[in-house]
Amino acid sequence: MHLAHHLTAIGRLHAQPEARVAELRTADPDPDGDPVELLEAEREVRADHEALVTLLSQQWGEPRTVDFGAHLLAAAEGVRLPEPERTLCWRVAELTVWTVDGRWTGVGLARRSEEIPLQLLAAAGAQGSSAPWVPG
Repeated sequence: MHLAHHLTAIGRLHAQPEARVAELRTADPDPDGDPVELLEAEREVRADHEALVTLLSQQWGEPRTVDFGAHLLAAAEGVRLPEPERTLCWRVAELTVWTVDGRWTGVGLARRSEEIPLQLLAAAGAQGSSAPWVPG
């Protein structure tokens, strides 16, 4: 696991005032290689995600889960979403989110298609945004 590296990246992300999305890890072994290697790489990414949720919850308290289904539908209908919601809705189904120091920060697993390798992402809203923007 790469937890120390991930936590450092999330800390930097949270410290910057603008909205951002960062790729923390990708399950990307040789695409023509052994399917067992791909499954193992995905298992490791999922394990990192679970460990980060646990560690960040210990540090920041109980998270909430944001379902990006409504965001994706809104984007598909032409609604202009703010960042990072616009980027996230095409990549993640759900994001585990904490509000800390008046700003939300979250982690999630990205893959909207089986052809795309599984990724562990972190995101932070703009300074002063305590929750992801909800279309409506």
